[in-house]
Amino acid sequence: MKKFIAIILSCLMVTTVWADVIVKSSIRNGNTVEVGQRFQVEFEINATCDRFDCDIQESGLRHISGPFPSTYMSRTIVNGQSSVVNTTTYTFIMMAEKEGTFTIPAGKAVVEGKTYSSNPLTVKAIPADPSTKQQQQHSSGRSQSSSRGSSSAIGKDDILLGVDLSKTTVYEGEAIYATLYLYFRHQPVTNVADAKLPDMAGFTSHDIEIPKNVQAELVQYKGGNYSAYPIKKWLLYPQHSGDITIKPCSLTAIVQVYKGRQSFWDDPFSVYQNVQVPVTSPERKVTVKTLPKNKPASFMNAVGNFNIKGEVTSNQLKANDAVIYRLTIEGTGNLKYVRDPKPDFPADFEVYDPKTDIHSSETQNGISGKRVIEYTIIPRFGGSFTIPPVEFSFFNTKTEKYETVRTNPIKLEVEKAPNEGTPAGNSVDFSATTQERIKVLGSDIRYLHTLSESSLKRDEEPLYGTLLYWLWFILPAVAFVVMLYVRRRELKLRADVVGRRTRKANKVASRRLKQASLALRDHQESLFYESVHKAMLGYVADKLSIPLSELNGDTIREQLEKRKVDESIIQRCADVLSTCEFARYAPSTDDQAMDKLYEEASDTIDNLEKAL
Repeated sequence: MKKFIAIILSCLMVTTVWADVIVKSSIRNGNTVEVGQRFQVEFEINATCDRFDCDIQESGLRHISGPFPSTYMSRTIVNGQSSVVNTTTYTFIMMAEKEGTFTIPAGKAVVEGKTYSSNPLTVKAIPADPSTKQQQQHSSGRSQSSSRGSSSAIGKDDILLGVDLSKTTVYEGEAIYATLYLYFRHQPVTNVADAKLPDMAGFTSHDIEIPKNVQAELVQYKGGNYSAYPIKKWLLYPQHSGDITIKPCSLTAIVQVYKGRQSFWDDPFSVYQNVQVPVTSPERKVTVKTLPKNKPASFMNAVGNFNIKGEVTSNQLKANDAVIYRLTIEGTGNLKYVRDPKPDFPADFEVYDPKTDIHSSETQNGISGKRVIEYTIIPRFGGSFTIPPVEFSFFNTKTEKYETVRTNPIKLEVEKAPNEGTPAGNSVDFSATTQERIKVLGSDIRYLHTLSESSLKRDEEPLYGTLLYWLWFILPAVAFVVMLYVRRRELKLRADVVGRRTRKANKVASRRLKQASLALRDHQESLFYESVHKAMLGYVADKLSIPLSELNGDTIREQLEKRKVDESIIQRCADVLSTCEFARYAPSTDDQAMDKLYEEASDTIDNLEKAL
């Protein structure tokens, strides 16, 4: 009986989650496939499916087999309650019979009598790579000769490095989406080392974060099909017109190749060896065109596609009350480098300096988001006022023309202040834009009190002219000057945030290097590289008074050269940062290399401290 009650209670605690049914569709290994190669299309439903169907009739795609269903269950326990989710996956085996772009229709799943659909998929089929067949023949020959021992040769075009640019001809201020790709075929690359980033001189660059679980995708490159793995991504803005060259960069690719077995007794797991293949990217040239000369007066260096909106926090207020006038510039382009437009406020308004906030994200077409400029304004008099429209001009790279957008005029109803223009008692207040108030007394002559001679007497020892008399004036003046000096010095030290940050740069770097030393002792490789990178980059940012968001290799080199730092020290700094930055792509378990990097970083910071 007790066992039966326990079973009943456990069943009551298990609750199946009936959330919204979602049908997801995806193509394994990317949406680019080779003609003649099979690929898998998967449909995932987060529920138990009664029936599933996907009518694939696209010309150029052949349905080989499927769907093959598979189901798995996941269970979570929250606050003592268990929830179960059943997930069903349907797999189709497909093959592209010709090159082109094809659409796989949405899959339809029936769950408890209701039909749910997935998103359609787009497949791009590219021609088969002739080298694939040659590699297969080579692999066959290698298998036949494995008893004698062999080594897989890596062709000169099997592993390549290149910088992919979204555009090679742009206007000044137009964004370029750049990606450093490692291209490989036949043998997969297991790691990279000794990476040196390309020189982006002539551009203002923004680093774009690459997800950690990013997968290589199949692309056509230099007449062949390669698996392209992104190493680094940037958003580039040219700084001047003319031809700008992106210098070559290099790295060492580590490839696992088959070396063969010398005898039957050889370890079957030792038939592969790691081979280091140095690769270098070619130069890339970008042509930057000058913007047309017929620039409108309201052009604020904006290049892209934008819109503008103006609004106030309140259209009705009282005199001497503050109101916020907000300008919002929204769009995609060089949003961070746009100058703020200046509204034409009524003359009787007191206007404070604006505050600008930027909410943006990097996209392939540039920085997308909005730029918000807020003005605090105070009307000093009552009445009806109008803030005229604000014009904003930008260069549209698609139409290659200047375009102008403007805000709507905004009307303000300002209620008069209670004492505006009316007398109060024996005085009258006058208000002006200078904010000065003049008070006129009702009577300009007051009665003088007379004293009799008997009330007057002479001091026997007058204080005037004595030492105490003069000290009475001198000592307070000296004390005031000393207090004023001490106070100003204290305020100056508090306000000098840059100076305090510069003075403490070495101390902060030493603390971060100590953390790296502890990580090195505990063999925490990821934490070690992160601490060394933070120590070096944070020291340079603090010492040069540059925000971390604006810090890159070009900025570091330029600022250190301005301060006449030796070229060898600059290069050592760049090498340390480059090694740390690519540590996640080339993890090393060699403690000796980590020790060497730690000493190099510490020595470089000491040399920079002496030079600066």
